[in-house]
Amino acid sequence: MRTRFMLAAAVVIALVSAPPAGAPLSALGGAILQTPEAFLGFTVGADRKLARWDRILEYLRNVDAASDRVDMRELGKTTQGNPFVALEISSPANLARRAHYKALQRRLYFQDGEPTPAERDEIFRDGKAVVAITCNIHSTEIGASQMVLEFVHRLATEDTPRMRHVLDNVILVLVPSLNPDGQIMVVDWYNKNVGTPFETSSMPWLYHPYVGHDNNRDMYMFTQVESQLTARLLWHDWFPAVWLDEHQMGGNGARIFVMPATDPINPNVHPLIYRWNGIFGQAQAAALEAAGKDGVIYNATYTNFWQGAMAWSGWWHNQVGMLTEVASVRVATPTEQQRADPNRQATAGGADVQAQMRRPAQSPDQPLPPPRDITPRTEYPRPWLGGRWTLRDIVDYELIVSQALIEAAADRRETLLRHLYEVNRLTVEAGTKGDPAAILIRADAQHDPQVAYRLVDRLQIGGVQVHRAEAPFHADGTEFPAGTFVIPMAQPYARYAKDLLEKQTYPEVRRTPTSPPEPPYDVTAWSLGMLMGADVTFVRRPLDASARLTKLDGAPKPAGTVTGSGRRFAFDYRGTHAAMAVNRLLKAGAQLSLVQGDASAGRAARVEVDGVARAAVEGIASALGLQVQATDARAGSGRRALKSPRLGLYQPWSSNMDEGWTRWVLEQHEFPYTTLHNDDVKAGGLRERFDVILFADQRPADIVGGASGSSVRPEYRGGIGDQGVKALAAFVAKGGTIVTMGNACDFAIERFSVPLRNLKAGLTRDEHFAPGTILNIEIDTSSPIGAGMPSATKGFYVNSPFFGLTEAFSSQKVSVVARYPNAGLVASGWLKGEALMAGRAAVVAVELNPGRVVLFGLRPQHRAQTQATFPLLFNALYWAAR
Repeated sequence: MRTRFMLAAAVVIALVSAPPAGAPLSALGGAILQTPEAFLGFTVGADRKLARWDRILEYLRNVDAASDRVDMRELGKTTQGNPFVALEISSPANLARRAHYKALQRRLYFQDGEPTPAERDEIFRDGKAVVAITCNIHSTEIGASQMVLEFVHRLATEDTPRMRHVLDNVILVLVPSLNPDGQIMVVDWYNKNVGTPFETSSMPWLYHPYVGHDNNRDMYMFTQVESQLTARLLWHDWFPAVWLDEHQMGGNGARIFVMPATDPINPNVHPLIYRWNGIFGQAQAAALEAAGKDGVIYNATYTNFWQGAMAWSGWWHNQVGMLTEVASVRVATPTEQQRADPNRQATAGGADVQAQMRRPAQSPDQPLPPPRDITPRTEYPRPWLGGRWTLRDIVDYELIVSQALIEAAADRRETLLRHLYEVNRLTVEAGTKGDPAAILIRADAQHDPQVAYRLVDRLQIGGVQVHRAEAPFHADGTEFPAGTFVIPMAQPYARYAKDLLEKQTYPEVRRTPTSPPEPPYDVTAWSLGMLMGADVTFVRRPLDASARLTKLDGAPKPAGTVTGSGRRFAFDYRGTHAAMAVNRLLKAGAQLSLVQGDASAGRAARVEVDGVARAAVEGIASALGLQVQATDARAGSGRRALKSPRLGLYQPWSSNMDEGWTRWVLEQHEFPYTTLHNDDVKAGGLRERFDVILFADQRPADIVGGASGSSVRPEYRGGIGDQGVKALAAFVAKGGTIVTMGNACDFAIERFSVPLRNLKAGLTRDEHFAPGTILNIEIDTSSPIGAGMPSATKGFYVNSPFFGLTEAFSSQKVSVVARYPNAGLVASGWLKGEALMAGRAAVVAVELNPGRVVLFGLRPQHRAQTQATFPLLFNALYWAAR
């Protein structure tokens, strides 16, 4: 305490001793704190002015030191080593009893079993409305990271009866940026270009080191450290009742979206959660209307169905998960929009909206066309008609909705707690009655036993309680062995576990009985077991009371051993950990061979290892949970050498998220690679350096033509051009392998004359559409690319190519590695035009003698979630290193 007092005194002295001329000061009891404007030297949200993450942290540390209402703590480090922080803001009395209120939140969420009646009454009487607000996950949506400066200053300094009421009844957990690395990147890029012709230029790399805009799609796979830290804060530490994630959207229409969202709803979410979405969202809308703000809309665009946009994952955790989306500017550069004629009643159509969204990028200095949706109605009573829009407008809107949320939570504290208690109680009670009663995951029943452990680990990060059977038991008339993982549904996060592990069925939405069904807004399938290649069992009837289950305290890890004796070693080649073992052994100097195997005949693919000490193999086996046999025997036939591929990964100057995810997957599985930019490809001589060049999902025009326009900095304009295409053709002619994924397959089809046709090309959305669906696929396990795979698995598909074979030259050999079945394509989610894909090729290898081209129409590494199909990609890379 003495250290904190001395630090606070030092901060106050520093701030008071030399304030800028005319700097406004705020009183904190006997202390004085600079306003954000005085600290920054400009008004928050001023045109073309941004506070960088380090300056934001500096100011927040000052507030923390000077105010007994604000505590800031570092939760960990980001991907690039920057502080990831949260502020806990409430009355001094509440913060002094923080441990007590955290314990009440745990009881509210039944973390230690059902509360006793006395504990329940204490929650209602003494508990606080714990509200989480997270900001700036999408880094170009910069406004919220700026807004927090004024918001925190207000909470720390305002001394009114209303503010005291809020702070007495609410504990706010505020995350100023969910992506500090990207915040720094965006501010630095903008400041580099502000005042130049490139002021509105898009950053040519991702604003997260790996995943860019996809970082809010990671809240169930938890691949990124920022997602893991957020999950720990929300579902292991504070258990907030309300979670608001603040975003920005396109700048052509409404000024802000508030909850509730639009249909369809998800049946696994308790209706009270959707009701409270509406209560709090409309409180925010009312505050905006009272402040005279235009363009407030709800029941639009964003659906209530999917496990997607960050805070919405709170719904399945029995939290009131909320979203706001404010109209954007060009980072900190204002936009002008032509005024609409209020006498013209028109609403935007899909194609028109897309055209409007493209225009600002093509002509950034021109005013935006007038908004088309100008019809006043219940969900949009005062439409935005156009005009000037600034970063300060964004800050103002976000200040209003942030304050309105905590005020509404303070006013309805007890009712909120009572309702959420009922949601948690009913969730647990439903699990005791069964249907389902539990979800079981058997390691011994998986093609890759380790996938069971990885799946359990992901669920635990999301707060799911997992048990393990100590002895065999029966469920629904079937015996399950000891070691089976058991997820009881009599737990508060049962809805989350069920929603992640069951098949998704997207409900049809029609605005009128005669209207056509509306297509989904975003992905319709996130069944985590399917994505990871794990089979799970839903148990309908309650488990027998004699079942001996032990709750897991941490992530389980499979044991890895080396058994037997001999100079050689062998292990099954299946699953992603096998590829990691291969790469570590190759790095250690071992000689490796792959014995192909045949899944349809029950013969597992095997890796044979020579030339490495047993101690090295034991270390790898222990680290990776690998079962290795030492032997002097050698398989009779069907053996081929495994070598480390010399891999080049093409990275366009267009912040390609699929390329970023690909880098993540390669690095996590220890594949060395070299990043290739346009000039690297055009320089030629590729075969001397690489065995394989990999293209992530992107359009051929983006590969060849690249970015263009007057606002693009010259050094980032263009693509590989015809010169790069010729260099790649020479690479293939000398025996190199090109691997293309997603829409990059069209580049191979168009430029390398492979005997395939993209059957997706030319189909309209009315004929064929899949915004994100898990499909059944069949694998040729005799193919080198299908080695170690099961003969049938699941793959992720999102409007990418599927193939028909055309006439091939005699010098070409075409092999279908994976295909869609003749019937029953959809494993989970929604697909329009299923018959058009039935029986068609999903992955094709073309041998051009001597070079090769491999085309992945499906996304084998999509968002690092599709572990079931990672091995197909890895095999294509190994195949190239011949």
